[in-house]
Amino acid sequence: MSSFLQRLNYYFLILFDRQTPWFVKLILVIGLLYILVPIDFLADTIPLFGWLDDLAISSFIVALALRLVPREVMDRVKRKVFGGQ
Repeated sequence: MSSFLQRLNYYFLILFDRQTPWFVKLILVIGLLYILVPIDFLADTIPLFGWLDDLAISSFIVALALRLVPREVMDRVKRKVFGGQ
């Protein structure tokens, strides 16, 4: 499995884990909606800049959410996805 797909599976499993706090799930859903909803801070029609704000904001949201996930949840999901690497 490619590294990208493994990472995507990792985030998916964290999102749907029963021990992941509800506010972390809310943060991740807001991040996903920001990417999917066509309203942006910078329009995507502006070449490069419109995509950069999406990348920056979504990266920030994922990083924030991952800092709030309990360590035991992250370790369990990491072992499941990456096989104890």
